[in-house]
Amino acid sequence: MSEPTDLPFQDDERRPESIYEGERPGTNGADRSHGADAAEDGSTGQDVDRPTTGTTRLGRLDEPGETETDVLAARVTGPEDHEGMTRLWRSTMGLGHWWFVAVGESGTESPAAAQIDGQMMLLTFTSAERARHFAVQNQMVGPDEDLRAIALTPRELVDSSSTYADAGIAGLMFDPHLSGYFIPTDQLPVVWEAVSNTADTTDDQTV
Repeated sequence: MSEPTDLPFQDDERRPESIYEGERPGTNGADRSHGADAAEDGSTGQDVDRPTTGTTRLGRLDEPGETETDVLAARVTGPEDHEGMTRLWRSTMGLGHWWFVAVGESGTESPAAAQIDGQMMLLTFTSAERARHFAVQNQMVGPDEDLRAIALTPRELVDSSSTYADAGIAGLMFDPHLSGYFIPTDQLPVVWEAVSNTADTTDDQTV
């Protein structure tokens, strides 16, 4: 796998090319997804079709182990579960990096995006392993091939959210082939501030 790079969309004026234009990426795992929307930590849900778990044209592919974000996403009961969504997004935004499959020519790579339910979404992964698993599962790379990847800190995505929105990116879908929860692009700074303030309050109470 390539070293992490901080390259977002190189040309802010162009609409990002989707490697899955008009179709959903191959997925498996949980059949429910959760997104952040509206004030603070509110959320909306979105169903994503799931094919046979772990099966590709290349044969059986081992699914990555369950993580904290998988558990928290599965526990969210719906848009009204503000506490559950706060825990999920605090964990997600506390990760060191968010990972993306790189597309485009070397030196001008962009994060892969896909049309999901008529909206362009960045395919976002909570680990390098999960990005590679998705890419192999969807025949983007072979099992023995290196994956070109982009790693950005959550803060970098929050700070550049308006740039992605202007490029036509409606949201970020996390681990789309596994837990598949999402956040609208314009809600990134809102939720970042909300979970940060909640964390600060919790810290103050424990002192």
